[in-house]
Amino acid sequence: MRTLPKRLSALLLALSLTLPLAACSSGDPAVVQSRFDDFTQEMFLGTMQSDFTSSVYFVENPEAYGFDRSEMEVTVGVEESDENFREAAKQNEATLDALHRFDRSLLTSEQQDTYDLLEWSGELSQKSYEDRFRYYGSYFSNLSGVHTSLLTTLSELQVQSEEDLQKIPDLLRSIPDYIDSLLEYTRKQQEEEVLTIDFDSVIDVCDSTASQGEDSTVLLNLLAQAEGLGLSDEAVARYQSEIREAYLECFIPSYEKIADTMRELENGFNNTEGMAALPEGKDYYEILFAAATALDESPDEIRQMAEERLDKTISRMGGLAFLYPDAYNGWLEEGYKTAFASYEEMLTFLDSATDASFPDVGELSYVIDPIPADVANSGVAAYFINPAVDESGPLRIRVNTQNTVDMNALSTFSTLAHEGIPGHMYASAYSYQNLSSDFRKVLASQTGYNEGYATYVELLSLGYLEEQGIPAEVLEMERLNAELSNCLVTIMDISVNYDGMSREEFADAFSMYIDPSFADYYYDMMRLEPTAYLSYYAGWLKLESLRDYAEKELDDSFTEMGFHTAILKSGSVPYFIVERNVNAWIEEVKANPGSSAAESEPESEPAKAA
Repeated sequence: MRTLPKRLSALLLALSLTLPLAACSSGDPAVVQSRFDDFTQEMFLGTMQSDFTSSVYFVENPEAYGFDRSEMEVTVGVEESDENFREAAKQNEATLDALHRFDRSLLTSEQQDTYDLLEWSGELSQKSYEDRFRYYGSYFSNLSGVHTSLLTTLSELQVQSEEDLQKIPDLLRSIPDYIDSLLEYTRKQQEEEVLTIDFDSVIDVCDSTASQGEDSTVLLNLLAQAEGLGLSDEAVARYQSEIREAYLECFIPSYEKIADTMRELENGFNNTEGMAALPEGKDYYEILFAAATALDESPDEIRQMAEERLDKTISRMGGLAFLYPDAYNGWLEEGYKTAFASYEEMLTFLDSATDASFPDVGELSYVIDPIPADVANSGVAAYFINPAVDESGPLRIRVNTQNTVDMNALSTFSTLAHEGIPGHMYASAYSYQNLSSDFRKVLASQTGYNEGYATYVELLSLGYLEEQGIPAEVLEMERLNAELSNCLVTIMDISVNYDGMSREEFADAFSMYIDPSFADYYYDMMRLEPTAYLSYYAGWLKLESLRDYAEKELDDSFTEMGFHTAILKSGSVPYFIVERNVNAWIEEVKANPGSSAAESEPESEPAKAA
């Protein structure tokens, strides 16, 4: 889907901005802070009351938040139309106007972070709503297209009450109109000659989904929602019958229609080059780049940083191969394994291994289950499901067992560190425990931070495996290889979509890094998913540079605990806020040499309430 506008409009959703101007501009910090909390909570509740699926995912007990889901109109998504596009742009403008009524200097430290995040996101969103970008992006991309994301959303949906259960048939019945609007938008993209899509991939997914009929994970999960709610057998049978009927009448035909439409369009225009080949492509890429990375740096700056890092990484890998030839050959042949018997065992190990280097979040309750084959995306190794703000059940991780077949592989361990501890699951728990804003916990998430942080801790965690007898040089080879892959993808993405590199130029430029027979594969991966992979490496680069800076500034006073607390402090935010926190921690440690400041959370200086 058009990821940026969808994502940012959800972030900035405010159904009624009724804050009195006098209260916002009051000189009383207590009044301004209270009003700002109301403002952000209104955005959270506005989204929860208008988006049924988000509400079910993020609020277990809506009554405690003052709304009733049984009264909600249910749709699977906002239909694509010029009217809705213009309304989203106006809403974004209104939110920014309301935000700017507040005197930022009177807000608490956490509120100032929220203010800065909203301003940064809102201004980025303003750019994306320019008319010249109306038909840029894709609702049917391979990684995050609606035809794949809808499978995940419905297969993971869990309802808590009979009132929620009653809405599932309506949710399914809303799919055809929603899909029709997206297909019409895609036709318009082709007419405007800005469409970039992998027709075959979309057709394959949709044909496979439709052919499953009733034997699908989506239907099985939705039917299962009728059980466990204490309903009579008769009621369970009735609800399951209604869900099955809506699924067969609306869900399956919608996937058939997507496939049929793609076959209809596949002989028309389809951009076979990068985004830079489109009339406004380079400018739109800059917007996508900022949204994907959460960085202020430009594509040119990140490419330069990546190219410098690439040379060092290759040199370091070559040095290790020379010094440790037997270990290198053993690593190439995947001869080094962990001794873990389960995913849970890995996270238990990581929980203990990270005790001294990461702030405590207590004992986490979680379940790790495989992603069912019929809804698994080959490009996704695993994912963590963000919990509800009032979550009462265990946290959930899903693993694509088709991608992580070998339980003892180093890459499997890395995947669990990335998704679990100290990665996404741990970072989510830390934010939920330390942030007061519901809005910040579930709606203000920045992919660039999330994936950059998770990549940073994934590579860091490899070092813990020395305890299992794996040589340090082998773990360094594994880390460098992961860095090399991410680095190359970053350079490739920018080269194809921002610099406008042709297929021939691409094959020549990367001939020393990839098998020439795979050049078209990598080129297409970049052009079809612009910026999709950047958040991992670009964010990791930023965090590594911040750590290098902190280590140089603090020397022996540097501690991993202090640094990690600083980068976790504000949750999922743009990196300029993370950098601000790191700098504040550095200054605090310098001002208190030899104190416990190096091991603790950076001090903040919120405005004092009168």
